[in-house]
Amino acid sequence: MSMRAALCGLLALAAPIFAAAPVSAQSTTNFSMIGFDVDLSDADSYHAAISDVVANCEMHELDGGNAACVQQKDNGGQVWVGLRIDGDDATIITANPAFVGKSRFPATVEGRVSDKEWEPFEYQLAVTFSDLEIPLIVELADPREAANFPKDGPRRDVVLDLTAFVFAPQIYSSAEDFLKAQASRKAELQLASDFFIPSGLFGEITHSRASFAGKVIEAELMTTEDEVSHWRTLVEVQGGGTINVVFDDNAVDTPPKRGNVIVGDYWLSARVIGK
Repeated sequence: MSMRAALCGLLALAAPIFAAAPVSAQSTTNFSMIGFDVDLSDADSYHAAISDVVANCEMHELDGGNAACVQQKDNGGQVWVGLRIDGDDATIITANPAFVGKSRFPATVEGRVSDKEWEPFEYQLAVTFSDLEIPLIVELADPREAANFPKDGPRRDVVLDLTAFVFAPQIYSSAEDFLKAQASRKAELQLASDFFIPSGLFGEITHSRASFAGKVIEAELMTTEDEVSHWRTLVEVQGGGTINVVFDDNAVDTPPKRGNVIVGDYWLSARVIGK
C-alpha cells in the first residue's frame, strides 16, 4: 500500500471526529476569520468588498506587468488581491486571506508545486517538517516570495509564520479529554493528541490543507473596527513548531484557553519570516 493510500485510509477512519464538529453560520468565511466582512454567497457583494480592498491597499508589482495589492488590519488580518493589468484597466483575478501572527514553524522547502494557471498571483510550496519529515503543502500569502523558491531550486530550510483557517474547530479541555472522547465514541481509529494528517496531498491535485490537533499556547478574541469578531490562537503541533489557528467567534460554544487541544481540518497560508 502506498503512503498516500494509507493516509487516505486514516483520514476516512477519522471522519467521524470531524463530522461531529459544530456548524458555523453561513456568513462565516476565511475572510471573516481574520476580521474582513466579505460575503462569498453573493457575487455583487463579494466584488464590492474586494473592490473596496483594492481602493485602500498597498500595491506591489508582479511578473508580466501584473500586480498584487494587500490591505492589512491592526489585528494582523490581510487580504491579498491579484490584479491583471492591461493598460489603465485592472481586473481582479484572485483574492486570498492571510494573517500576520506569532507562529514559528521550521520547515524545509522541497520545491514549488503551483498551478501555472494561477501564477503569478498564487504559489504553493511543498515542505517537510519535524524529525519525521512530514510532507505538507502551504500557500504563500505574499506571491512575491515565490521568487526565492525556483521550481527546480535546491532544498531550503526556512521558518514560516503559518496560519490555519478552520470553519468548525473542536475544542477539548486537554489531550486526555480528546483521547477519552474518541474512546467514548468507540472510534475505529484512535488518533494521538498531536496527530497531523497532510490531507492536501490526497487526490490528483494538491491543496494547502491539513487535519491536525494542536495544544493551545495563547488564545485571544479579536474585534475589528467593523465589530467583526474572531479567535486568534497559537497552538503547538507535532514536531514542536507553532501555528496560528484562526476561526470565527460563532464557530465554538466554549472559548479556547491555554492547555486546550484544538482539532480540525484547515486551509493553510504561510509567510516566510526566516531561514
